[in-house]
Amino acid sequence: MEPSAESPLGEMECKEATARALIRHLAAHAQYEAALLFTRGQYLLYYHSGAELICKGLSAQTLRAAFVEEPVDSGWLPEGVVRWGSGPAGTFMVKYIPPGKQHLHLSTQNPAEPLMIAPMLPALVFAGVQSTYYVWALPTASCDPQAPLCHAPLPNVYPDGHICFGSNRPPMVCWETLDEAWRLFLDSPFNADMVQGKSQAFPSDVRRHLVAIASSEVSHYPQDDLRPSIRRQSFGDMRELRTLDDVVDYYLLKKGTQR
Repeated sequence: MEPSAESPLGEMECKEATARALIRHLAAHAQYEAALLFTRGQYLLYYHSGAELICKGLSAQTLRAAFVEEPVDSGWLPEGVVRWGSGPAGTFMVKYIPPGKQHLHLSTQNPAEPLMIAPMLPALVFAGVQSTYYVWALPTASCDPQAPLCHAPLPNVYPDGHICFGSNRPPMVCWETLDEAWRLFLDSPFNADMVQGKSQAFPSDVRRHLVAIASSEVSHYPQDDLRPSIRRQSFGDMRELRTLDDVVDYYLLKKGTQR
């Protein structure tokens, strides 16, 4: 049965037929060599081949190559970068830091003399988009995008992984500045902000656990001390962010954040 003009499907088909007719009329009678149509996430190119009007679907990569004469080149990426790209929020990069010792500065009553420690830390993921940066922990010895995401056992990090740089201003994300932003975070003295909920052994202050680990002979950060990072979204969006894939999609690519 053919859809009637009064049905929603019939009305949509009628509108699409009218739009196609209009495009063909413009191409036939106006001084246009080609027309590019953006529709439903697709790119359609209309152009003449002799007397015939050709319609061809194009990919975003093809369009980029057509409109940008300069080649796309990231340059030499910093060590550990596992993903980079751009989305609605801007350029983003994701860096993987393997498990191992990290030198940290903990604030004391004398700001000029922070406590210097070098505890073993779990695998960390440092990610940024524009000038906003995040850090999470992974309970694995490699970068597994589907592994359960955990809170980084570090102060000055919000529950969603967003880093608080205090009065410091991190650089915009790019391959030249990613390591600079990482060192700015790691080398700044960690204070008492957001020290709760980062350690199973010391739930009230993760710094106590970091000091204990630094003074011990452990060869790795205890995996059973990591606390799972599960973020359930609000405002009618009840998805759960459980993995690295989830948070990259949500915080860096902004998939599903605009409704």
